[in-house]
Amino acid sequence: MKITLVQNCLVCKQSSDTSICQFCFDDLTLFDMDRYQHNLMLSPKVNLGLSKVDFPQVLALADYQWPLSKLLTALKFSKQIPNAQGLATLFVKHCLNSIPALPQLIIPMPLYKNRYLYRKFNQSIELAKQICRQTQLDMDTSIISRNKSTSPQTNLSAAQRRRNMQNAFAVSDAAQLRLKRYKHIVLFDDVITTGSTMNCAYRTLLKHNPHLKIDVWSICLTLAH
Repeated sequence: MKITLVQNCLVCKQSSDTSICQFCFDDLTLFDMDRYQHNLMLSPKVNLGLSKVDFPQVLALADYQWPLSKLLTALKFSKQIPNAQGLATLFVKHCLNSIPALPQLIIPMPLYKNRYLYRKFNQSIELAKQICRQTQLDMDTSIISRNKSTSPQTNLSAAQRRRNMQNAFAVSDAAQLRLKRYKHIVLFDDVITTGSTMNCAYRTLLKHNPHLKIDVWSICLTLAH
């Protein structure tokens, strides 16, 4: 006998057998993965918004808009873990189910150690955990570290963001050896704006393994032109 788990939809709060009910799912405006061959850098809008980055591949669910923005904000600032599960389920269903090849490893964007000790929470790790549970991907949070306390990126211009992130990441000697085992990995963050933070992490990893294929995944893009 099939048992249906009844819960409340994260968006409309009505009873649902999924974390985001079909009615709310149908109202979402998501990126067309097939149109852009599972690479949003082939979208003129995304390519323009991320014109200063080096990474060639991006996957994301949607623009940063309600209700996804509300779910991400509640996850980040109120530690609403069910939101991570719901958003990860959407990401896997929409972005990964027909992807040509999954990477070997997912690396969530790290926080500077003092910020993590203060917050005791990294929303990108929580989202990546849920994605891994649904795809059997491995996750490693120790390969790349944030070795610089940077100013908050929110109110900075694109050029200021790039300067802010210079030399912000590091890969330890032990992590360099582990990194050489992989041919295809993914860097993951909850939201990408200018891509400067992601690009800095991307270049740091590539420096230690120049032949590594590095994809970039995010729940939402909030692109500044």
